[in-house]
Amino acid sequence: MTYIPIDGRPFTVSMGLRALNIQDWIESDSDLETDLAQKRDLLQRHHGQVFAALPEGLQGSRETLAMLEDHLLNVFPERFPQGIAVDEHLHPLESAARLVQEDLVVMTPRDGQWILTAACVCFPSRWDLTEKVGANLYEIHGPVPHYAERIGEATNTMFGKFTADRPVWRVNWTILDSPDLFQPSGALRDVARSMPREGAFGDVTYFRTERQTLRVLPSGDVLFTIRNRVNSLNELAHISPEFRDNLGPTLDSTSEETRGYKGWHPIWEQLMAWSQGAI
Repeated sequence: MTYIPIDGRPFTVSMGLRALNIQDWIESDSDLETDLAQKRDLLQRHHGQVFAALPEGLQGSRETLAMLEDHLLNVFPERFPQGIAVDEHLHPLESAARLVQEDLVVMTPRDGQWILTAACVCFPSRWDLTEKVGANLYEIHGPVPHYAERIGEATNTMFGKFTADRPVWRVNWTILDSPDLFQPSGALRDVARSMPREGAFGDVTYFRTERQTLRVLPSGDVLFTIRNRVNSLNELAHISPEFRDNLGPTLDSTSEETRGYKGWHPIWEQLMAWSQGAI
């Protein structure tokens, strides 16, 4: 399923939470085997970059694995005709992450703050897990413009109000110059300099969404899942003709700080021109 969370309204920094039907918690599509193979490769070659865990996150990680095993056998039984076998030598959160396309993050309460205590993030959107483990919500989102003053306190409070019977989900998005799922860091290049033909900007510039879910674990920890999808701008314009018209007003409403954080400055003129149908 492709999510297009753009409707032409002004860009806002908000939680945007919606009730989650638990049957829809984990999504699986035709990219399943490709994504899982890439996860296995990244965990082998870049383990320290895509996986991190503190002792505090062990209980929540065990609960995550148990919860995922139960859910997958119930919702996707055809995938596991012989049941689910995991490597007992692996950390339980790594075992869990190897079963699904989603990245997994365990947040644990400590002294009134929520701390990232375990995570398997194979598909980051220009951030580095090694800088986030052990950090609280404010520290994790420190680089995000307007987070602290607009939703920082509300987010921290909301984490403490989540209940096991009321999971939620939201969608985040950005625009990047690469379709790669594994993007731990880096800046946008000026794609206009290498456009192979007229109108190609929309083929080499990508709209990336993160479908995020939050569930309370039996221990009281919160499990945060992240499912990434990437489409070129032209692909989305074909799927949803109104996408091009809606993107321009939303982008135009972003602050200079947001554009800098997202890395859009090198392609800003081309991006706006594309949204107006000029290229």
